[in-house]
Amino acid sequence: AKGATNSIGASKDLVIDGVVPTVSSVTATTADGTYKMDDQIAITIIFSEAVIVTGTPKLTLETGAADELVDYSSGSGGTTLTFIYTVDSDDNAIDLDYGSTGALALNNATISDAAGNAATLTLASPGASNSLGANKALVVDGAVPTVSSVSSSSGAGYYNEGDTLALTVTFSEEVTVTGTPTLTLETGLTDAVANYTSGSASTVLTFRYIVASGNNSSDLDYASTTALALNSGTIADAAGNNANLTLAAPAAANSLGANKALIIDSATPTISAVTSTTTDGSYKSGDAVAITITFSEAVTVTGIPQLTLETGTTDAVVDYASGSGGTTLTFSYTIGSGDNSNDLGYASTSALALNNGTIFDAAGNPATLTLAEPGAANSLSTSKSLIIDTTDPTVSSVTEGSAISTSGTDADYQNIADTLIISWSGSDGGSGISTYEYALGTTSGGTEFVSWTSAGTATAATLTGLSLLTEGVTYYLSVRATDVAGNM
Repeated sequence: AKGATNSIGASKDLVIDGVVPTVSSVTATTADGTYKMDDQIAITIIFSEAVIVTGTPKLTLETGAADELVDYSSGSGGTTLTFIYTVDSDDNAIDLDYGSTGALALNNATISDAAGNAATLTLASPGASNSLGANKALVVDGAVPTVSSVSSSSGAGYYNEGDTLALTVTFSEEVTVTGTPTLTLETGLTDAVANYTSGSASTVLTFRYIVASGNNSSDLDYASTTALALNSGTIADAAGNNANLTLAAPAAANSLGANKALIIDSATPTISAVTSTTTDGSYKSGDAVAITITFSEAVTVTGIPQLTLETGTTDAVVDYASGSGGTTLTFSYTIGSGDNSNDLGYASTSALALNNGTIFDAAGNPATLTLAEPGAANSLSTSKSLIIDTTDPTVSSVTEGSAISTSGTDADYQNIADTLIISWSGSDGGSGISTYEYALGTTSGGTEFVSWTSAGTATAATLTGLSLLTEGVTYYLSVRATDVAGNM
């Protein structure tokens, strides 16, 4: 009888197990939620009976472009085996599951029950009842947010001190910001720092930049690929992945410099030099002299600024004529009666006045109008030698009968009919006498016998061959002078 004395059941302790272990369910001990790069998820595979594991079986998970192979971790001798999955960069799953019904692989290992029955490793179809996807709600986001582009919502153009620009940093996915990250800009001798202002929970973050004194850039860009800094804040996606803050190289595609033409100009235009395009020399009343003022950068003019010149008793005021949009402005000076200067210059360092006009650079910075001291380097009188002379030269005396012109040597009569010695003296307080001329006639200023004849700068001459002179007739010698400026 079964179990009786001398029966096989009483004599031996034999267990017969022909049942193969199967997978009942796949789940996870990790709580439902979203997991980022480097987070760990404990995935459990439950068998129909206790199994023993040798080696390291693997479970393939569906994680986007590249599936992840997860190693067995623990559970041998029980019904539940644990596989530890560490989220890798770029892993993504909106509902984590394994790759297929054959996703559990021995990998040269074994999974069997105590009787040695090798387990059947077939899993429920992904998403079906008892699958990982059906049992748990695990979202995997291993993609790190990256910077796609840097630009600005401010219009292209010039900006000067005090202007505000909105700079935008676009990420590959929505990010959340804490604190006040910063963006360092290349703005000349001292780099400027733009502070984060808005955009958290979106793909575009905005940074505010206020142009400061000394900031200058012909094409605004950030300072380097590491110009975006957390500044003790954070920038992360919804899963908690910290953003990669590396920017495109300055001026490269997707950089601020490549995307926007923003010119930062906080430099005030200053006067470099005052000179003239008119040739050095002497000039008289009615002549035109072009005076030029050169600035440190291109300027735009509205209205009619004026330049005051030192021209003697009454200073001359000269109107702006041309040059707006360039670095050199021209003022046209027409010499007036009574203007005189031995070396034309402006009246003072403040001789340039707006006269209700404006002089600005392209960014809107008003020019500094201070001139070099009159007579100093880069002043008009140092740059040019312009003599303004509106005063006629004076012939103070004319003498006949002597080569030296004095009242004591002047002769009223002579008995020589064909020769006459003449002399004179003159002066000019401006440009100086360039030419004397004389003439001889029977009336003052008359030229019947000798027409106006140049003597150069000589002050005496001997007239010969005067065969037409008649005894007893009074003749008049006339002398006139012309100065270098052309005054007579």
